[in-house]
Amino acid sequence: MASAQGKTVLATGAAGGLGKVIAETFLAAGANVVICDVNQQRISAVEEEWTRTYADRFLIKQTDVSDEAAVQELIDASVAKFGRLDVLVNNAAIMDDFSPAGDCSKELWDRVMAINLTGPFLTTKAAVKQIEKQKQAGGVIINIGSNASYMGFQSGAAYTVSKAGIMALTKNTAGFYADKGIYTMALLLGGLTGINIVDSFAKGMHMEMYQKVMANQSPFEPGKNDTPLESIAKYCLFLSQSDIAPVSNGSCVVFNKNWPVA
Repeated sequence: MASAQGKTVLATGAAGGLGKVIAETFLAAGANVVICDVNQQRISAVEEEWTRTYADRFLIKQTDVSDEAAVQELIDASVAKFGRLDVLVNNAAIMDDFSPAGDCSKELWDRVMAINLTGPFLTTKAAVKQIEKQKQAGGVIINIGSNASYMGFQSGAAYTVSKAGIMALTKNTAGFYADKGIYTMALLLGGLTGINIVDSFAKGMHMEMYQKVMANQSPFEPGKNDTPLESIAKYCLFLSQSDIAPVSNGSCVVFNKNWPVA
């Protein structure tokens, strides 16, 4: 496994699902890890589990990534504990309910945009400012995107637009900060199982849109088409390496186990 010894890694939305697997992969590689989440129950469970395994190499904070002051507090706490920030993984996200534009409430639109797009913008903003002022220059930002980042008919209007925005934010940040030693890339993921984003369907979904989306692509079969969370986490660790990040800068890597079949 690649090494992350001595690095400080911040992963958002990481008290469960993919974010937790990413965080644990970096911990196993020697990194100090900071995670945030909004779910206090999950935070408490992870804190209890990791205290037995990783001692003082982690920090967990309840944070709403759409709140700029809370994001800055998270960055400040990370640096206060570990001295610096090296890697940011923007994983926190929610799904919409598959509503098309005509049926998407403004409340749902605003909530999805706040977490999926404004959140990564705010964490990126705070992270680059912190990395720029560190004595040992350089850092990596990895954004978790989706098939919906480049395919327009994969979900509802809000989620699709938010994930397309992630790809644009990735490329814009990569273009400006590369000469400062800060490299940004995105992983565009396909179908996943065992993740918390399915919580978004608790109140149901727009079945007409969902059925049209499903009919427009190859069937999704858990265990066959889903990308293993551990593989995604290993790829994040790979992208964070000092010899890989510069040549990956600006990349939006499709990492979806060829689903839907392309």
